[in-house]
Amino acid sequence: MPQQEDKRIRRTKKLLRQALTRLMQQKDFQSITVTDVVREADINRGTFYAHYRDVYDLRERIEAEMIADFRGMIAGLRPSETATLQPVLSRAVDYLEENREIVTALIKGSGVEGFGKKLIGVLEECRLEGMPYRSVEDVYVARFVAMGVVGMLEKWITEPQPVPKNEMIALMAKVLAPLMQ
Repeated sequence: MPQQEDKRIRRTKKLLRQALTRLMQQKDFQSITVTDVVREADINRGTFYAHYRDVYDLRERIEAEMIADFRGMIAGLRPSETATLQPVLSRAVDYLEENREIVTALIKGSGVEGFGKKLIGVLEECRLEGMPYRSVEDVYVARFVAMGVVGMLEKWITEPQPVPKNEMIALMAKVLAPLMQ
């Protein structure tokens, strides 16, 4: 019986996520209310509050889940390992493509501490993680690489007619390979 409850909770959270995504595509995040979300998701208000404090909490949890997914994808990548770059880029691009609507909404609707900035932080952290001694140059290069990767992915995911996925992966690998030395 508990398995069924987990399934219902996952379904409810998915409905809320989809509702927030649709609403963020239509209007500014700051103007979205809990009423808007529950109406769009066709669930009752009490169900929403059983899982989230408000729409900011809902967005924050969606972002946190996606950031954790990204962290997991790139965790094994070390600065000197260009051989593992292609599969990691492929997984990241696949993930973005599978979640295109919510990622686009999060990127376009982000504030100062938005989704793009969080992604930059994760990439920077992962780049520096494997370095026991970090020079000033390492820190700046990590920021440069992270901002470049997020910038390329952001442009690709928000394009109405993006270049094919395999071309994007090849382009990113080509640009990043010399920087990963």
